Amino acid sequence: MPENGPGTAQWTVDEIFDPQSAQFLSCPYAAYAKTRATIPVAHHGGFDEWIVTGREELLAVLREDERLTSRHNLDGHVPLAPRARAVLERTLFFQPALYNVAGPEHSRFRTFISEYFTPRGLRALEPSIRAIARDLAGGLSASGTGDLLKDFAYPLPYTVIGEVIGIPTADRATVKEWNNAWLALQVVPLPEEQQTAMAEGLLAYEDYLRALLLSRAGQETSEGAGGTDLASGLYRATLGDEPLCTLDQAIVSLRFMIAAGHETTTNLIANAVHQLLAVPERWQALAEDHASAAAAVEETLRYDSSVQGALRVAAEQVRIGDVDLPAGSRVRVMFAAAGRDPAQFQDPDEFRLDREGPPRHLGFGFGAHFCVGAPLARLEARIALETLAAALPGLRLADDFQPEYLPGGFIFHALAALPVAWSPRDAASGPATPAEPVGASGSATL
Repeated sequence: MPENGPGTAQWTVDEIFDPQSAQFLSCPYAAYAKTRATIPVAHHGGFDEWIVTGREELLAVLREDERLTSRHNLDGHVPLAPRARAVLERTLFFQPALYNVAGPEHSRFRTFISEYFTPRGLRALEPSIRAIARDLAGGLSASGTGDLLKDFAYPLPYTVIGEVIGIPTADRATVKEWNNAWLALQVVPLPEEQQTAMAEGLLAYEDYLRALLLSRAGQETSEGAGGTDLASGLYRATLGDEPLCTLDQAIVSLRFMIAAGHETTTNLIANAVHQLLAVPERWQALAEDHASAAAAVEETLRYDSSVQGALRVAAEQVRIGDVDLPAGSRVRVMFAAAGRDPAQFQDPDEFRLDREGPPRHLGFGFGAHFCVGAPLARLEARIALETLAAALPGLRLADDFQPEYLPGGFIFHALAALPVAWSPRDAASGPATPAEPVGASGSATL
């Protein structure tokens, strides 16, 4: 790779895009900055993948939802050991979710799922989301210290998505363990024995989801109505002369929804709180004016998105920017690179709450595969910040905090922990009761 300019050190794409390196895990944005203007579609020789970081090139890829398919974006990017792969061949691991296919099949399924995230549905959910957030913040208030990620940012969206889907409370801890193992198989290099054990766990996970769906059988009344949770709706979608999906497709979709419904929002909340607490004046401003919570959510999606990128595969030769991608090319679409583009944002490497205009980040993707759960994620994150700021206006990072990030490869940017502290006098004297209606930030994307 030629030098980037006079006096700069030589670097290669493989060196700067090393998803297991501490440097990349800590700050992938430095890597994006190196390639965005010079080689916005860069070939990674080690993975034989194309890394896309230029905004126009990103949008071009995302518009090509048929020629650059997302069918394989849950296959992961780490090598699978032979024994683990043999087990996974007996599962639905390699079957694409209907969220990730193209054409009428995708459109019909997306329309069905969207019914669970309409503005009306979110208004109905908001009181319960606020109640869950208040309970969790109240638990924090009593202790004086804690891991905000484990004690608040994780249980809030996981409880909500568990209720939306209809996962019994008693099963949620086990489902979370299965979910973590499924994600690890995609992004974490593991020894063969551990990979194989996780693959065998996936068999149990899919058996559970199959049983969960089949438990909805017999709920339909003579008028055709049944349970209102997503599992009930998915089961009904497998019935009739022209079913929307097969039972296997429902299982794959449900597994995807469980992960997408909490992992990304958990990390969005944690990343937002981290950036706000990193400069105490930011948190103080939020504590004094909860209306800035929506701006903080959007700025986090721009500045430190929990979702970094996704995989596309070229179904045929396609030209992106100045590069001809052969059929079969694997393409990493780095959504997060667009958020720090200096051509789009003033002071792109600064976290600011005073940015004006509509969001221009790609934190929820773009086009046909724009995240269908984006309105819920925005709502949960906004409520989380409002509730925390009301309950713990004196919240601060723990004195010894040094950010460490989970191995997420090219997919996630997620803190391993977020230790925080406050003194009893810092906590609000009464319960946290911010009560704003669902606004544009919660519903405009449906």
